[in-house]
Order: sequence, then structure tokens, then C-alpha cells
Amino acid sequence: MSGSIKGSMSLGGDLLQVLQTMSKRAPVAVKMYANTAAKMLEKDAKQKAPWTDRTGQARQRLTAYVTEIQPGICEITVAHGVDYGIWLELAHEKRFATIMPTIQRDSPEIMRGFKVLIGEE
Repeated sequence: MSGSIKGSMSLGGDLLQVLQTMSKRAPVAVKMYANTAAKMLEKDAKQKAPWTDRTGQARQRLTAYVTEIQPGICEITVAHGVDYGIWLELAHEKRFATIMPTIQRDSPEIMRGFKVLIGEE
């Protein structure tokens, strides 16, 4: 799960134009990457949820989605779609929690991929 932004320019080219093009593409790339990361978080939360399904609704309705706060800045939310989801996360000494354990488990990989995307690694 990695991506890159590629651009090329020749010597004597219009550097300002290249920088403007890159600045327009970067927010799109960040949002695309965030959407990919959200899908990974949702899949992992569903697969590794530690409870035993009764109706299957809690697992099926776990969701992750991206909110673009401003261009190039995105927030990923992982949430339950059932009203008793809060009890799965907080009751019984958090033995049935899946949201925070998933975020804690997957965030290092997501951040590594983001660093690759922006060229830090």
C-alpha cells in the first residue's frame, strides 16, 4: 500500500509551473491514500473484532471513512454502525474493543506509506 507522485522537468523549464502542478496533485494523492488506508482499517477491524457474532450486524456495520478537512488534510474515522457499539468498545474491560486496537495496530504502516507518498522515505 504505497503511492508516489511523479513529475519531470527539463533544465530551463518553467519551475513555477511544475511546482503549481505538483501542489494541485498533492491533495488529490493524499485523499486517495487516505481512502485506501480507511478501507484497510475497516477490513482489519471487521476481521479481527474479538467478539462472537450473534446477528452479524456489529461486524457488518463497522465502517471507516475519510473527511477532507481542507485540501491535503484528511481525517480517517473508524466507527460502529450499531447503537450498542459503544458497549463493545468500552464495557467488559474493553475485551471486545476493535476500533482502537485496529488503529493502534495499523497506524504505523499507514504512516510509513504516507511518508513514502510525500517523499520522506
